[in-house]
Amino acid sequence: MMPPARTALLLAWLASGCASVPGTDRPVPLDAGYAARELGASKPSDRCGPEFISDHLPKSIVSLMGPVLDGSFRPVCARHDACYELREQTQAWCDDRMHTEMLDICNANRSETSAGAALCRMRARLYFNMVDNTYGAYSYHGSAGGEIAGVDVMDAPNGELEICVTARNSTPLLQEYIVELRSGDGRRIARAPVAGERSVRAGETGTLCLGTAASAYWNLKRIASPVTIRLLADDPDSLAMANDIVVVTEQLLDLPDAPIG
Repeated sequence: MMPPARTALLLAWLASGCASVPGTDRPVPLDAGYAARELGASKPSDRCGPEFISDHLPKSIVSLMGPVLDGSFRPVCARHDACYELREQTQAWCDDRMHTEMLDICNANRSETSAGAALCRMRARLYFNMVDNTYGAYSYHGSAGGEIAGVDVMDAPNGELEICVTARNSTPLLQEYIVELRSGDGRRIARAPVAGERSVRAGETGTLCLGTAASAYWNLKRIASPVTIRLLADDPDSLAMANDIVVVTEQLLDLPDAPIG
């Protein structure tokens, strides 16, 4: 992981080339009651960029870098921080609203085809990408969760097994999922993705397919029914680089008979 000071300097360098329109704010209209509660959850330190910029770096550096990182986006970032703090809306809702408001600032009082607007939109996308992930989920706070919404056993040639699992993210924050197929005695037959995890935003689904085609040992003849399908997630309350995968749910699956021959 890149050191915080180096990351902050990189962000400042990127932001410095993407100036926004100063003094322009275009908040999305909200229910008055919700807007008041969100305002009550805000803090004076809320601003653009990771928390370490205001919480861990020397104040002299923050005073230099903060205005560059914020630009005209600071009111948007402050509302986004408060949205995470209040947690009445999903992480995806907070992130999408932030992106919309930033784009509205970029296009205010100038042509959408101008170079300045294009650079500003690049900056807005950069900021969106910084939060629409598990780092954003860590800041939002919450627990690993989700459910297996569907399982399809596919026709596979040569006696192989292929299964597609639909994972539904029923939590308010982004989840990173893994699906495993395990034998009756607990041995892992396959996993998807093979490396890393599949990101699924709040309220959305993702399909992960796995099977025996890539295995030199497993095939349908070697697997006794039933098998276990296990849905795992990266713990959103941890920034550990390893050993932070937890089992969300699992279910048994009866397999079709192996072909004869």
